[in-house]
Amino acid sequence: MKVLIPCSQPSDIKAPFFEQFTDDWDSRWKPSHAKKEDSKTDEEWAYVGTWAVEEPHVLKGIEGDKGLVVKNPAAHHAISAKFNKRIDNTDKTLVVQYEVKLQSKSLYQPIISNL
Repeated sequence: MKVLIPCSQPSDIKAPFFEQFTDDWDSRWKPSHAKKEDSKTDEEWAYVGTWAVEEPHVLKGIEGDKGLVVKNPAAHHAISAKFNKRIDNTDKTLVVQYEVKLQSKSLYQPIISNL
């Protein structure tokens, strides 16, 4: 019996911010840098982790569905992307939704073994 896996296709959904991590993702996403809040130093926080966009290899759900992946274990990671335009949510609810898929065996093994 062959198992069919749905395939991801770019969507034309309109939203203030909607990311599908297509091949040009790095034109929108920039690794973050931060300065300590101490006027006596210009030291930067150690955001040294690198990023990639890949399909998950653990609990893969949809063929071609890619996401941000942290590439360095035990490193500080920070990344951001700007909205296309300012969002005014005065008297409205702002919902930010994302999904996390653990891909490191040391992180997901206890979760899977309890299923």
